[in-house]
Amino acid sequence: MIQINWKLKALLYKVFGIFRLKIFFIQKHITKRSRVEINQVNELWIHHADAIEKNNAKNILEVGAGKSLEQNIYISYKFNNLINQTTIDINKMIDLDYVNQASEQIANILNLKFKGKVKNINELKDLYKIEYIAPFFLKNLKSKYDMCISTAALEHFKISDLKEYLNDLKNVLKKDGLISSIIDYSDHYSHTDSKISNLNYLSYSKNTWEKYNNKYLFQNRLRHQDYIRMFEASGYKIKEVFLGNTLTPPKIISDEFDINDKDVFLGWSYILMSKRVN
Repeated sequence: MIQINWKLKALLYKVFGIFRLKIFFIQKHITKRSRVEINQVNELWIHHADAIEKNNAKNILEVGAGKSLEQNIYISYKFNNLINQTTIDINKMIDLDYVNQASEQIANILNLKFKGKVKNINELKDLYKIEYIAPFFLKNLKSKYDMCISTAALEHFKISDLKEYLNDLKNVLKKDGLISSIIDYSDHYSHTDSKISNLNYLSYSKNTWEKYNNKYLFQNRLRHQDYIRMFEASGYKIKEVFLGNTLTPPKIISDEFDINDKDVFLGWSYILMSKRVN
């Protein structure tokens, strides 16, 4: 994976925003950052699949599915197209080349017959039972779903937007509907800059961090307990929590974070919750 100094990357993102350059075009055709390489089943997908199976969910919603839809493709193969999936994005990000690459690789890993290449969105629904809608907003959905899943998405929401998202979900989930979420607590700049700590962004105060945060890689820096408190305050009941690995903290940590709370240094977590029934 290409490496780039995180401060330079943050600056470039801001420049791209000013001139409205296409980040995805650069990632795909210049840096090759976005090519699909799947060598094994992602353990994170298994958390969602287990929740789907245990709770007999049939109609699934995903918000922020990304370019390759690889998680959705896995679910299609795993459940032999018995799950109806709806995926929405606020911007149209899907790339059918990547979808086809992901499908071929996942079929090979699972030792299953490749379902075939898709040339348009309609074929995606026909072959994989995946309906992709973008640009689209959660509040505009009319259907009801058994479960909403997300992986490495919630950490990119502004706090106000996250609260709105949780409130809007209540209207599209069935009475016994579930939310199955995986949250990545690491500094995403560290994914392409191995010279910094995986929790580098904890070193900075809120005001200083705003200099580096941007709409292309916005990170709210919420910690695990922040999410738990927000979910419960929004009217959800936590049913299951799986804590991922603990990361090595940076040498300097802003006093805005509680260093005595070990969960501050979590790398990721899986959280399953339901609407609270009064």
